[in-house]
This record gives sequence, structure tokens and C-alpha cells, in this order.
Amino acid sequence: MKNILYALSFAISLVSCANTQKLAGDKTGSMENENLYTDSVIASLQQNNDLVLANVVEANAWGQSATYQIITKKGEEWTGYFYYVNLMESAKINGSHPYNINPVLLPKEACEAVLKSFEKNNIAAIKGDGGKDFCGSNPPKNCNINDGTTSRLLWLTKTNIINPSFYEPVFYESCCPGNSDRKKFIEVMQLIQNTFEKYGHGR
Repeated sequence: MKNILYALSFAISLVSCANTQKLAGDKTGSMENENLYTDSVIASLQQNNDLVLANVVEANAWGQSATYQIITKKGEEWTGYFYYVNLMESAKINGSHPYNINPVLLPKEACEAVLKSFEKNNIAAIKGDGGKDFCGSNPPKNCNINDGTTSRLLWLTKTNIINPSFYEPVFYESCCPGNSDRKKFIEVMQLIQNTFEKYGHGR
């Protein structure tokens, strides 16, 4: 109960600042710290927790947005969040991108399993695809997608950022399998997705 009250309080405080915070890359105040994630909502979670783990889906083809499934740890308390931000310049209200964030009740065991998956798959050593060369230098015919999304994993502490990303990782692993880093990435990504589908909720 204490954990949920904290999560609700935190979410309400973030929403109440919707018209004053600048999101997605704008740095103000304490965010000048290079070890803070560029989105101010995530940076706030990073500052106020010992650990932040997240699966992120970034859309750019038919509008810019980011959807986060977040797990945080502070002391022995685990909390989940669902966070969505509209990154379209035309959507800004009083200079800020509209967003919503909601706490999600996740079992401690499920959160610990996600952390173990990050560690087992050595996500800290994965560089991602850099948005190119998804199938190497000789991609199979018809192994291409132009309007997909980029998936990102976040592993944040108060002083460190790990955030590898792959463009449409499941599609390309099916179309041109064999990238061991991408396979590890997908395993962790899908575990977070399954955890939120089982215990959480959507936007």
C-alpha cells in the first residue's frame, strides 16, 4: 500500500507540472548533469530511485511519440509506471509536450526477474544497431520496413545511463536472424512487455 501511495503521489506531481516541464531532450536546472536521461520525467525518476529499468517504443513515421513501460526500485520498494509522451511540435501546450504517466502494480518477483534478465543478457555491453545495417551488408530481398518503430531498453542508476536501441528488432530478427545482441535485446524487451501485459495496463 505504501508503495502504491508513493507511486500515485509521484504521478500526480508529474502531471501537475505538465505545463511547466520541457520534455524529450530539453535540459533545464539539474538536468545539466550529463548522467541524467534527457527526458525530464525519466530524469526525475532516475534522480528519485536507485534503479530505473524500461522498455521504450519510439514512433516517428506517422507522428512522434514515445511509450515507456518502466520499473523502478528505491530501497526494497519496486514500482511500475506506464508513461506516454507526444513529441510532436504541433502538440505542445504552453511550450511543453503533452504526456501522461500512471503507476502500475507489479509483483516484486516479476520486477526482480526483469533485472536478472538485464544482467544475464549483459545489456550493458550491447550497442544497438544505430539505426542502420539491420541485416548486414547484403540484406535478403524484401527484408525492409520503412515506417516502423525503434525499441530501446533503459538501465539507469543515479550516475549511469545504458540505453541500447534497435529498429524493429523482432521483424529483422525474423527476416535476417543471427544477431546475438539483438536476440538478447528482444528477450529482455519481451519479458518487460509480458510483465506489463500480465499485471499492468495500457494507455
